[in-house]
Amino acid sequence: MKRAQTETFREVALPFSDGLLSARLWKSGERNVVGVPELGLHCYGDTESEAVFRLFTTLLKYYRQLKAHEDRLGERGLNHLEQLKVWVAGIEKRMTASGSESRLVSFRTRPGR
Repeated sequence: MKRAQTETFREVALPFSDGLLSARLWKSGERNVVGVPELGLHCYGDTESEAVFRLFTTLLKYYRQLKAHEDRLGERGLNHLEQLKVWVAGIEKRMTASGSESRLVSFRTRPGR
């Protein structure tokens, strides 16, 4: 069977990566492919957003696995863990409050409940 010709890839910034990790996005046949060449990970999806979402969740799962088995990792695994630690720290930093409590919205229950 002849392999489908892949089009040229597009380099995209991986959110929260500070330039340490990049992502490449391309189309292979009818499927969208996104990968992180530094880690050798690739995810597929019917749409670009589906492929990117799968990559995001895969990176988080991979980080959790590496962290859980840190004592058994080789040099390559430890390198991947270090890169993902910086990435996850960037995510956590962006998700925490920025010190401006005035932007927080409180939820109130209705009177009588």
